[in-house]
Amino acid sequence: MEKFLNLTASGAMSGAVYSLIATGLVLSYRATGIFNLGYGAVAFTTAFVYYELHTGLGWPVVPAAVVALGAFAPLVGLALDRLIFRRLGRAADSAKLMATVGVLVALPALAKWTVELLVDVAGWTLPLGNDVYVMPGLGPSPKTTWELPGGVIFDSNQLIVLVGAVACAAGLWLVLGHTRLGLTMRAVVDRPDLARLRGIDQGRTSAQAWVLGTFFAGLAGVVGAPVLNSLDPGTYTYVTFVAVAAAVLGALRSVPLAFAGGLAIGVVQNLVAGYATFADGIREFNASVPFVLLLVGLVALGRDRSRRAGSIGEDAPAGLAPASARGPATGLTTGAGARSAAGGRRRPVAPGAVGAALLLVYVFAVADEFWLGLTTRGLAFSLVFLSFVVVTGMGGMVSLAQTAFVTAAALTAGLLVDRYDAPFLVALAGGVAVAVVLGVVVALPALRLGGLSLALATLALAYLGEKVLFSWEWLGNGQSGWALPRPALGPLDLADDRTLAVVLLVLVAMVTLVIRNVDRSPTGRAIVAVRTAEVAAATSGASPPKVKLTLFALSAAIAALGGVLVATVDQRATGTTFPAFLGLVWLAAVVLWGVRRPAGAILAGLTTVLFPALLANGVHWPSWVPDALSWGGTESTQVADVLFGLGAIQMARDPDGILSVLARARRPRLRRTEVDAEPGVGAGAAAGRDRAVDAAGAASTSAAADTARRVVAAEESATAAQVAADEQRLERLGVVAGGRGRPAAGRDGSAGRPAPVVELRGVRAGYGEVTVLYGVDLDLPAGCVTALVGGNGAGKSTLCAVVAGLVPARAGTITLEGEDVTGVPAHVRARRGVVLAPESRGIFPALSVDDNLALRLTADQRDQVYDRFPALAARRGVPAGSLSGGEQQMLTLGPLLAAPPRVLVADEPTLGLAPRVVGELLDVVAELRDAGVTLLLVEEKARAVLDVADHVVFFELGRVLWRGPRAAVDDDHLAAAYLGGAEAPA
Repeated sequence: MEKFLNLTASGAMSGAVYSLIATGLVLSYRATGIFNLGYGAVAFTTAFVYYELHTGLGWPVVPAAVVALGAFAPLVGLALDRLIFRRLGRAADSAKLMATVGVLVALPALAKWTVELLVDVAGWTLPLGNDVYVMPGLGPSPKTTWELPGGVIFDSNQLIVLVGAVACAAGLWLVLGHTRLGLTMRAVVDRPDLARLRGIDQGRTSAQAWVLGTFFAGLAGVVGAPVLNSLDPGTYTYVTFVAVAAAVLGALRSVPLAFAGGLAIGVVQNLVAGYATFADGIREFNASVPFVLLLVGLVALGRDRSRRAGSIGEDAPAGLAPASARGPATGLTTGAGARSAAGGRRRPVAPGAVGAALLLVYVFAVADEFWLGLTTRGLAFSLVFLSFVVVTGMGGMVSLAQTAFVTAAALTAGLLVDRYDAPFLVALAGGVAVAVVLGVVVALPALRLGGLSLALATLALAYLGEKVLFSWEWLGNGQSGWALPRPALGPLDLADDRTLAVVLLVLVAMVTLVIRNVDRSPTGRAIVAVRTAEVAAATSGASPPKVKLTLFALSAAIAALGGVLVATVDQRATGTTFPAFLGLVWLAAVVLWGVRRPAGAILAGLTTVLFPALLANGVHWPSWVPDALSWGGTESTQVADVLFGLGAIQMARDPDGILSVLARARRPRLRRTEVDAEPGVGAGAAAGRDRAVDAAGAASTSAAADTARRVVAAEESATAAQVAADEQRLERLGVVAGGRGRPAAGRDGSAGRPAPVVELRGVRAGYGEVTVLYGVDLDLPAGCVTALVGGNGAGKSTLCAVVAGLVPARAGTITLEGEDVTGVPAHVRARRGVVLAPESRGIFPALSVDDNLALRLTADQRDQVYDRFPALAARRGVPAGSLSGGEQQMLTLGPLLAAPPRVLVADEPTLGLAPRVVGELLDVVAELRDAGVTLLLVEEKARAVLDVADHVVFFELGRVLWRGPRAAVDDDHLAAAYLGGAEAPA
């Protein structure tokens, strides 16, 4: 019993460190939408700064803690938010995760490098922080120790950790669930654009979230350091990954459950270490406990069924344009992406052939023995990294288990060669076969999970392989591993580095060709379909489970091939060469160069091996080159990791990778997509503008601007006839009675139109390279209902977004009561009274009904809404996403009734509603108008809103065709025109 109590108590104390970090992870994820695997790096760096201030400079505990926790950690949060994470709000899961890996690697290195510079350059007397096993904490020194009845012993450092964990969990629970700051954080994560439309400053909220998150990370690092007895970044990284399991046990949402999960993991880990005698032959068996719990928690709690293939909503399939070039809801692709989607655009092979030729010249004519060996090893890693192109680049699934495939294949091959004297090719095939089986096992969570959950599940499986499978004596042969000598394959003696380099280059080319052929095959089309819309793909005949299993099996086979060859280059295979954590760094390197391009994986493999050696050895040219162009390198081992972090910042700016940036830089010409997309332009005009576009791309900046202006003028002239024809068609069909652009009558049909509250003049807008609005002129009269009607794809939603400030105007002006608000952001316009009710309902699905109302209303105003809509009162505590369509529309309009805005823009407000609910909705619209609200109702079904409209605007293909009073519109002819096939009345 005494043993049990001691194990439980000591486990709870160590588990308190996990709880501290787990609650911080939940905070970061709920407040920013980014699961910060770099949390441990922030904890370490803050503890390192505290150590240098307290131990190195001799500061007392209080000022050292104030500077480290009150200044340094928050400043780190602000820097991370501004430089990296704010730009990644809509990036793919792979880019988000890898940016945090960049922080995980770079931040500790930057701290240590700074101290090295202060010591070597500035002459400061500071400890470098290497091999530190007694860390200062916030408690007394030396620590105080107590013994409880039953022989339970604990000290002051452990007590501080436990009390700190409880206090932090309680504080975070209060902040997230019971403060205005927590509410706005959760709203921004749930629907960022809608949060802006509700007046929330997304940038400020993001900064506050990161400041709060890094403060708690720093606190965990400082108070936990004496318990960990280490100042090694790897220790903090491992503790963070253990804490991930606790956060998952809290469903990534519940701070109290994450806190309890951390304590439970610490206790269970200790009990397994004390009682699991059956696992004495497996080193660190107890270290596998958190990852078993992580995997079980993910499988049990994984509920994201909407996007199981991965990051598809914001992550376009390989070859498609980045999100910035697509509309927010249409998924429209432009430029090269459109060509790829339509016909499978092929990348040129010339750059790859030239690169291979230059590499051969380098191998045979330039490289010495040292650099030749590194180049050979880099080519073997390129094979490994090509596996990421398959599973992540093509499949959209983030796999962090590639180190497990590499190690399993290498150990299997080494076992067969070293113990059973198997031929090399047989051992290679055996290693690949074992990795494929392991890949299928790893793929099983992919059948249920997606996105972040899948990434964490593969990470858990990689750690289980490292802690259990590869620690198995029979397979791993202890620390020494297996000898894997380089064989001779017929005339090819792989003991020669140049021969091995050529063989590896040929294999890299063959694997690249296989990936390209799969991408262009029916299997590749099925992969894109499953990645983009899994349910739709299944109904079209594609089998999502088969696709996912195929992707993981092919990826594992490629990684295994590379892994065996890496071990062949090294001539030894061990179970500790490639720890699970290294898989994150590998994927980050590939994502940095471009995970959708095989060339990105090849460059990542070469640079991963060559770049650290280049930094250490420098650049030395022949004697005839001036010495000033040579560089002696650096002795610091931190520089490479710091530069890796700078790469993470670049990745935040362009998640498609460096090769994507270079490809765009090589083509500084204006794209023709915008021209092709413009409606109503004849072939002659389009050809003329094509010539203008080519001229603009070849001219200087000012000349291109002049050409662009001429293009716009030519477009307006060419489309004037089409616009006039559309207007005449409306009149000929009897839809309208009058000319375009006449002053509209008032509410009663008389002249005397109210002054406009919102005015648009010559507004042009669009997404990326696609223009949607072409010179729109529109007035919204005060206290009137303006109905904007038009077919699907006319640009109505874009116009709404422009009025609200979500989409910037490229040209023209927007005024609000005479004040120019063209450049005013959406959250500021919302605070000035411009409210947009978007097409997809203006609610935050993950927030409760009451939280949705609390974002805009006081307690008394919320009571008014509940009195008006009793159905909402009965469900005030449930998530808004579980409401019916009518109830969601009530929740959208309720705040508008309690606190009427100056301007309401409603995009398709009747979409998906029953006729009875539509009638109630229009009654609310009339009530708002009577309260003096200026309304713009945007509808595809025109008749739904004409009963309450004062003015009508016909909109088609990004232009206003006609505007006038409601009385000038004939309902019957309008319906005929919209149904198609209508002829002019006799």
